[in-house]
Amino acid sequence: MKYISKTEKDTYKIAANIARKLKGGEIIALEGELGAGKTTFVKGLAKALGVKQHVTSPTFVLMKIYECLASAKAGRNPKSEIRNLVHVDCYRLDEPQELFYLGIEEYLNKKDTVVVIEWADKIKSYLKKFKKIIWIKIKEKNNQREFNFLK
Repeated sequence: MKYISKTEKDTYKIAANIARKLKGGEIIALEGELGAGKTTFVKGLAKALGVKQHVTSPTFVLMKIYECLASAKAGRNPKSEIRNLVHVDCYRLDEPQELFYLGIEEYLNKKDTVVVIEWADKIKSYLKKFKKIIWIKIKEKNNQREFNFLK
C-alpha cells in the first residue's frame, strides 16, 4: 500500500487514516531519511488519537509518552482502548539496550498503547519478533512524501 503526501495536511490525513484502524498493541515502525516526514506523521497520529500535548521528536531523550484522550470527533475506532502513545526515536541510539533501560518493553504490544518508532531500521532485528507491527518507509521526492506500507 502506498500514499502520497504533498503537504503537511496530507501527512496528517494519512496518519489519521491509520489511527482509525488502530485497536491498541500496535507498533508502528518508521523508516526514512532526515526530513522525510517521520515526526510530522507522528504529530498527525497523536492528534488523531486525541493527544493534547505538543508533540516533539524525542531525539535526545529517546522516548516520550503521551496520554490519548477518547475523541469521537477524531473518528477513532470505537473498539479502541488506546490510552497511551509512546513515541520513540532511535536516531541517536548507540546500543539497542538503551531503550530497554528506559522501559520500552513494558509498552510493546500492550493493548492500551500504540508505540511509534522513528528510525526503526536501527532495531529491525529486535522488532521482527512482534506480530502487531506496521512498517512504513517514507521517501521524500520532488517536494512530496511517499509512504510505503511494508509487510
